Amino acid sequence: MAIDIGFDWQQKFESENAVRDQLERLTDNLEGAVSAELMEIMEMVKDLAVELCPKETGALASSISLESGSISSGDFFNASIYAGSPDIINPISGKPTSEYAQLVHDGHALRNGTFFEGEPFLEDALMAYEGDIEEAVTKALSQLLSGD
Repeated sequence: MAIDIGFDWQQKFESENAVRDQLERLTDNLEGAVSAELMEIMEMVKDLAVELCPKETGALASSISLESGSISSGDFFNASIYAGSPDIINPISGKPTSEYAQLVHDGHALRNGTFFEGEPFLEDALMAYEGDIEEAVTKALSQLLSGD
């Protein structure tokens, strides 16, 4: 009587290589795929922020911009939406939009002691697309894993 215990090392090795190849493909392409999806969403967030921004003169709304920044260690995507610029001047007050953008967004106390509530156009725009941002990352990951 014999007991035969066998193990197919070749099959195990090929299976591990397939997993390793898939992980390499995922990590090699993750940055570009997710960045492209997120940049599309950030463009829509910027456009909505412009739409939601109060427009007494339109100067503040015209100062809203989207910029992709430098990527720090461990990050693969960095984009910022700015409101207010020292180069865009309000035609009524003569002040650069950078001097009052935060006051319009967050609110501030008025000289008579009352509080101007502010209109958080940037925050509201970002919150409107919060689900889309999560969906974009999930979509990019799914496409990478499926090989599309």
